This record gives sequence, C-alpha cells and structure tokens, in this order.
Amino acid sequence: MSDIPAFPYHLLWEEREIASVANLTREDARGFFSTAIAMGVRTTTKSYPLDRANEALADLRNGEFTGAAVLVP
Repeated sequence: MSDIPAFPYHLLWEEREIASVANLTREDARGFFSTAIAMGVRTTTKSYPLDRANEALADLRNGEFTGAAVLVP
C-alpha cells in the first residue's frame, strides 16, 4: 500500500468512483452476463439529459428511485 500513485484527490467527490477492469476479457464478460441472467439479476436505470445532472443527483440523494442514474447527451 505504500506505492499509492499521486492523484488529485480533490477530484473524488460524492458519486464518482474509480474502478479498474484491466484484467477482464471478453470471455469473462460473457460468463458474467450469462450468470447474471441465469440468476435473475435485473438492472434499474433512470435517464437524464446531461444538462439535468444536478437534478439526477438530487433525486438519488432524496431516494426518488432505486438503481442508477444515467446521463445522456
């Protein structure tokens, strides 16, 4: 843990997340989605135009829906 790279940590704020998928192959993804479908996993999303991003954040904070907000152009 001593090799943590320099990073402008002020950029990490509320809903942002850094995740690595460097070791994921297409076959891994196919297997994951096959398993998720077989297990009955369903996603829930609500789309917002990009210019309504603040509304999306407010709705998430206020529990207006469950799932993920998706910003679209």
